[in-house]
Amino acid sequence: MNWVAWDKVISPGVCLMPGKDSVSWLYDSSGAFSVASVKGKMLRNSSSNSEHVFVWNKLVPKKVGFVTWRAVLGRLPTLDALVRRKLPVSSTLCPICGEVEESIEHVFVSCGIAQTMWSVISLWCKLPAIFLFSFQDVVNPHKFSAFPKEKAKVFQAVCLIATWCLWKRRNALVHSGTLIHVTSLVEEIKIMGFLWIKNRGKKGDLSWEDWCSFRL
Repeated sequence: MNWVAWDKVISPGVCLMPGKDSVSWLYDSSGAFSVASVKGKMLRNSSSNSEHVFVWNKLVPKKVGFVTWRAVLGRLPTLDALVRRKLPVSSTLCPICGEVEESIEHVFVSCGIAQTMWSVISLWCKLPAIFLFSFQDVVNPHKFSAFPKEKAKVFQAVCLIATWCLWKRRNALVHSGTLIHVTSLVEEIKIMGFLWIKNRGKKGDLSWEDWCSFRL
């Protein structure tokens, strides 16, 4: 290839300079690559609404947060999701109530068991009745409470635990036929919450009596 032909290949505005080649990362002013610059670029290009960004809570184990996180992304294997993935199911009706199609919104918001669970939790945490209209209300209910910052974080942890326990019980019903009882469900939420908040939240002086009265 002669120089004239090579010049025609070069894109307009590109100028070849004599000297040694070098590599420069465009997304950092220093020209050096960093993971932080990649993360920043991805966040800037993200089209997701900030209201739907999941906030992790260190007061609960990762496995607990994963259920809510996957639900936010629409990745839980509810029956309607299995149908969308072309997987065979005998029925799409909610295995808990058997009245409407099972979806993330239904399992955690509108199903009778879920509504009763949130009602009992609101009484326990001394809050006005919790009315949920979408799963996003399950993710961020602490933002709408009048709790101070630390207590609001604990309440968010309670909501994550409640979501995890309800999904676990739902799976036990589907795979083992174990019925869900709200009393034992809420009791499990309280017990797991007490253990995790007391230890992971460094609240060694928290008593079971105070926890059951939500005195933090």
